[in-house]
Amino acid sequence: MASITDWVVEGLKYPFNDLKKLLNFGVLFALISALSTYIGIKSFEIFIDIMHIAIMANVTVSHITLSQLPVDDIKFVVGLTIVSFIISLLVMGYQYDTIKLSIDRKKDLPGSYDIIAMFAKGIKYFIVTLAYNIIPTLVLVVGMALAGESLILPIIFISMLLFIIAYFLLIMALNNMVAYDSIKKAFDFREIIDNISNLGWARYVGIILFTIIVVMIIAVAAGILLSFISVLFAASINNQAVVISMVIAIIEGLFINSYISLFFNRVCGSIYRESIK
Repeated sequence: MASITDWVVEGLKYPFNDLKKLLNFGVLFALISALSTYIGIKSFEIFIDIMHIAIMANVTVSHITLSQLPVDDIKFVVGLTIVSFIISLLVMGYQYDTIKLSIDRKKDLPGSYDIIAMFAKGIKYFIVTLAYNIIPTLVLVVGMALAGESLILPIIFISMLLFIIAYFLLIMALNNMVAYDSIKKAFDFREIIDNISNLGWARYVGIILFTIIVVMIIAVAAGILLSFISVLFAASINNQAVVISMVIAIIEGLFINSYISLFFNRVCGSIYRESIK
C-alpha cells in the first residue's frame, strides 16, 4: 500500500513529465488570470463611475436610471466574464482527463486538444461541483436572510461545516464520475462512501489535508517570488500598476496555477485508485 508521501511526491513530479503540455495547459490558466485581473480592474472603474454619477445627481445608487449607467462598459465586462467561464470549463475538462490518467496509472499528461470533448467533460465537472455545493450555499444564504442577529454565527458555522463535508465527498464523487465516464456515478453515494471506507476515513481526510497544505506552501512560495518580480517590473516600467498586474497574472496562470492543478488532480486520482483495490 502506497504511503501518503508517495502519492504527494509522485504528484509533485508529474507535471514535469511533459513541460510542453504543462505550458499548453498553462495558457488556459494564463488567459483566465489575465481576464480575471482585467475584469476586476474594469469593474472597479465602473463602480467609481457609478458612484460619481450618484454624487453628481445627488441621488442614491438605487435611483440611478439605466440611461445614466455606463452600459457599454458593463456589457463588455459581462462578455469577458462569459469568455472566462468558457475557458474555465476547458480547464475543468483537462482536469477530468488528468484524473483519468492518474486512475489508469499513466504517466502522460493529457494531450487531447479536442475542444468539444474537453468542453463536454468540463460541463460535467462543473455540474457535479455545483450540485455538491448547493445545500451548504442554501443553508448559508437562506439562514442569513431569515435568522436573527443571535443566530448568524451558528448558521455560518453550520454552513462552513457542510461546505467541508461536501468538499471531501466531492473529490471522491468527481473521481468516481471520471473512472466510469458517467455523471450518474458522481451521485452514487453508496459507492462513494464505500470507496472512502475502503481507504479509511482518517487516511482519506489526511491525504487530502496534507495535499492542501503542500498546495498552500507552493502558493505562498510562488507569491513571494511574484512579489519580487512585481517590484522589479515596477522599477523598470515606471510603476504602471495595470501592466504589472496583468504580467504577474499571466505568469501566475502559465506556470503556477497550471502546476498546482495538475499536481492536485494527480494526487486525487491516486487516492481513488487506492480506494478501489
